[in-house]
Amino acid sequence: MKKFFTKKSTIWALSLCLMGGLSFAGYYSVNQLEQKREEQQNKIIDLNQEEMGDTVQMETQDQAVDVADQKVDYEIEGQSDGEKTEETEEQSDTAEDVLSDQVEAVISPTVDFQETDVLIWPTAGEILIDYSMNGTIYFPTLNQYKYNPALVIGQEVNAPVIASAKGIVKSITVDEETGTTVTMDLGNDYELIYGQLKELAIQEGQLVEQGDLIGYVSEPTKYYCVEGSNLYFQMKKDGEPVDPVLYLEGE
Repeated sequence: MKKFFTKKSTIWALSLCLMGGLSFAGYYSVNQLEQKREEQQNKIIDLNQEEMGDTVQMETQDQAVDVADQKVDYEIEGQSDGEKTEETEEQSDTAEDVLSDQVEAVISPTVDFQETDVLIWPTAGEILIDYSMNGTIYFPTLNQYKYNPALVIGQEVNAPVIASAKGIVKSITVDEETGTTVTMDLGNDYELIYGQLKELAIQEGQLVEQGDLIGYVSEPTKYYCVEGSNLYFQMKKDGEPVDPVLYLEGE
């Protein structure tokens, strides 16, 4: 009997040990499984966070790239617009210059007198006092000798005076010695000056063709009382007097 209980106790003890071992093994396995599950979940969370971080970083980078691209596009467009604006302004300026030149050509016609061109006589008459810049010549009214930069052509009062060459009326003045005086620009720094005039048929800035009526011979000023009524006719080149006879036809 004692042996039976001893044997039974041993069996029972072994059973308890076995159950305890199984329980411990089960608990250990469950614990391991839980740890592995937690580790996997943590890894998944870490991966998700990393992916989210990468995504955010990529989105941030993409946004930065987009902003940079937009800035570059804006600068390129701005530069392009600036270049277009400059080109447009240059084209506009060129068009305005061309138009201005055309308008100026119409409003202010050009004249082009050449050294070989010929003058026609502005009026028919005798030369009372010849051109003389190499030596003095006698002036009857003044009763003295002096240089004469023009021709003094005798003519009756009211006789017509015509343009010896094509020119633009540069000025109309009243001079004590030559009376009403017209200066005409012939081009290339040539000028013709007509004095002792009245009843002008032209005005300043007007283009006058060769042979057009300028005006009429007036009563002489006090400087030409003895000589009588006349046309004062002077020619200049580069502001200096030249002998008109050298250019008049028939001479």
